[in-house]
Amino acid sequence: MKAYVGVDISKGTLDVQMGEVFFQVINQEQGWREFIKALKKFISAGNDLGAVVCEASGGYEKEWVMRLQKAGYPVHVAHANKVRAFARCKGYLAKTDKIDAKLIQTYAATMQVEADEPILSAEQIQLGDWLKRREQLGKDRQREINHLEHCTDALIKRSLKAHIHWLDKAIANIEQAIEQYKGTPDMRSTHALLTSVPGVGDLTAWHLIAFLPELGRSNHKSLAALVGVAPFNHDSGKHKGKRFIQGGRALARRTLYMSALACTRWNPDLKAFYQRLRAAGKPAKVALIAVLRKLISMLNSILQRQSPWMENLT
Repeated sequence: MKAYVGVDISKGTLDVQMGEVFFQVINQEQGWREFIKALKKFISAGNDLGAVVCEASGGYEKEWVMRLQKAGYPVHVAHANKVRAFARCKGYLAKTDKIDAKLIQTYAATMQVEADEPILSAEQIQLGDWLKRREQLGKDRQREINHLEHCTDALIKRSLKAHIHWLDKAIANIEQAIEQYKGTPDMRSTHALLTSVPGVGDLTAWHLIAFLPELGRSNHKSLAALVGVAPFNHDSGKHKGKRFIQGGRALARRTLYMSALACTRWNPDLKAFYQRLRAAGKPAKVALIAVLRKLISMLNSILQRQSPWMENLT
């Protein structure tokens, strides 16, 4: 029987439930070494390790997870909503770090979770950090512009303008770094294949490489669900509700949405597909999301067969 280790992660500590033993270490290099030492003893005692399981904790788990994966230990980062739903199902109301560590362990053992495959390289992680920073700066800039539009105080106006100017320079620096980014040979090859599709630009391609690494490795329906554009049923008895989309990776979805919008004008295949849907009476937004799903399938197929886009002339 597989044994699972539950870890509740915070900024300062790792609360660990390892078998029947609970202990706490600091969330720093020294604590990580102590955890790995305890984990080695746990395995040498005859326990068949299924995975070390934690929740996504706003990035506090990031370096620790990479350290464990690099050392060759199976790790699974559970979705916090799934763990919380499991707690409600079991009727757990109390919440402490110790209880959460035990809860994560019980969740992992009950659901028989599998270790995550580390599919992001160090270069992809770096690229993703740059792209996230670009989006953060862009949001800050738009917020300051909105504030400036309604500001009447001269001092605050000068402050806002100075901040916007600084943000413009910071965004330009990030975009220059992304524009000059080379990455690994595999990343450059993938980028070239993705940008062969009319409507898919450099930034879109880099976003997909950083935030949708499953592209080219999964089936079309799974990718649509990962992005958050898979249609879900809403039926009960005789009631047939409207299909809806929900969840998914927001950054990848926003980028693909803008790309799909461009494709309805500049990609001959997807433009024709969009016009057929509109002619059939589909609302513009519904037709656009259908184009987005078709674009995902197209990109996935291109990466799977490792050949660039070619116009469908039939």
